[in-house]
Amino acid sequence: MSEKIISAENLTKTYVSKAEELTVLRGTSFEIHKGDIVCLLGISGSGKTTVLNIIAGLDVPSSGRVLYSGANIGEWTLNELYDFRLHEIGFIFQEFYLLEHLTALENVMVPMILAEKTEDEAQERALELLAQVGLRRKAMNNPEELSSGERQRVCIARAIANHPSILIADEPTGTLDSKTGDEIMSLLLNMAQLRQMTVIYTTHDPYVTKLATRIFLIQNGLVVENGQSGFDNIEFDETSFKYKFKGDKT
Repeated sequence: MSEKIISAENLTKTYVSKAEELTVLRGTSFEIHKGDIVCLLGISGSGKTTVLNIIAGLDVPSSGRVLYSGANIGEWTLNELYDFRLHEIGFIFQEFYLLEHLTALENVMVPMILAEKTEDEAQERALELLAQVGLRRKAMNNPEELSSGERQRVCIARAIANHPSILIADEPTGTLDSKTGDEIMSLLLNMAQLRQMTVIYTTHDPYVTKLATRIFLIQNGLVVENGQSGFDNIEFDETSFKYKFKGDKT
């Protein structure tokens, strides 16, 4: 079996406001190995983004812990967490979060400049990455001049700029039409596999699970896997308004 890269142990998460307490995770545990392509599937509001944020050290669990290559990220300093996210995690978001006043080239350069690469080094690699995602000729365009699919291609290039070990994508096809979404997912996973990265992505669309090697369902505050992957293995129960693995009577 490949190297274990993420271990989540008995994670709980409760958000407290003046109006209510909302429990999103209820003591869930799971493991992710190097090279896995993990799809986290669940309805909107099920806690998918919360799981991603805890894995990336952007949020902390109410209890439990996350280990990265055996180290408890909950014990790290803010500087250690910053370095972890800058060098080990690549982020791709549904809403892109590109800097609108920068060109595509400059957006891809940002994480490398933060990692203290020289401007020349960052520019050279950014141009190479944009060429790999098919956008070399639009390197000097601002995000407003790009289509949604092109913006997401810039995000992919930006996410892998610092050679991360884990690529985290939160609903990466959520704002795209199905054809463009298929193209983006294929590109994302091909780029990741060439670089031997682990991929963790979320979706509420069971069709997008088809490229995953592992599927985690998140519901009732738990992350559950049944050992098989693929669209044909998932169904939506309209009575309970939940996804489930076919043959699962729960």
